[in-house]
This record gives sequence, C-alpha cells and structure tokens, in this order.
Amino acid sequence: MRNANPIDLVIMLYDILARDLHAAIEAMRASNIELRSAKLKHGFLALQQLEGSLNMEEGGELATNMSRFYSMLRGQMVKAQVRQDAAALEELVQLLFSVREAWVELNTKLAGSAQAPLSEAASPAAKPALDTAQVQTASWKA
Repeated sequence: MRNANPIDLVIMLYDILARDLHAAIEAMRASNIELRSAKLKHGFLALQQLEGSLNMEEGGELATNMSRFYSMLRGQMVKAQVRQDAAALEELVQLLFSVREAWVELNTKLAGSAQAPLSEAASPAAKPALDTAQVQTASWKA
C-alpha cells in the first residue's frame, strides 16, 4: 500500500465499497439487521473517502461527474437500506464495477506510458477513460 499511486487507492476504495455492499446483501437476505447496518455504514465511509478525494477546483467535468455518481450511489444505498432491497444493492455493485474497470484501464495506460509521472497524470484534471454519458445517466430515475 505504501507504493500505491492515487488511482490504486481509488480502486481499493471501490473494492472496499463493493465488499461492504456484498456483505450487506447477504446480511439483508439473512435478516441480520445489525450486520447489514454495520456493512452499509462502512460502505458509506468508503464512499465518503472517494468523495473527499475529488479536487473540484482542478478536476473539471470529471470531478463534477464523479461527484454526481457518488451522490447517486449514496442515495440509492439509503433507499435500498430503508426498503431492504438487496436487488437494488446488487445493481449498485454492477455499476461500481463498471466504473472501477475504467479506473483500472486508466491506471494500466498510465503505468505503460512514460509521458508524465503517475502522480501528476493521476490528478483529477486528467480525464480517465470513463464514458461521461454513462456517469451522467447514473443519476438514476428512481
């Protein structure tokens, strides 16, 4: 973890959030309210870290879109918890993995590129290979 670049850390937070959502789904199906609440609470903390890592001043459209995406995730997690809707959490996990894959692709491209130091290229001003239409449609029609 000491050698992790900023994108590695973002990917790790996505993994943590996905694990928490999976555990919450299992707890929900087992009617384990305490575990479900604990896992969702931890997931909210991971999401808060992701949101806190955004540089809204320099990140431009990407930072704005990611902020919307994280806001949508938070809202849907709350709805799923209130409604005890495991299927809604499963949809969020799939969406998370789609965006995670974009970060993995960006990280791979940057690691293979010697154009700029990774710390400079990984700033939110650098736009990952995210499909902005996908992120914008993630505002959901709940």
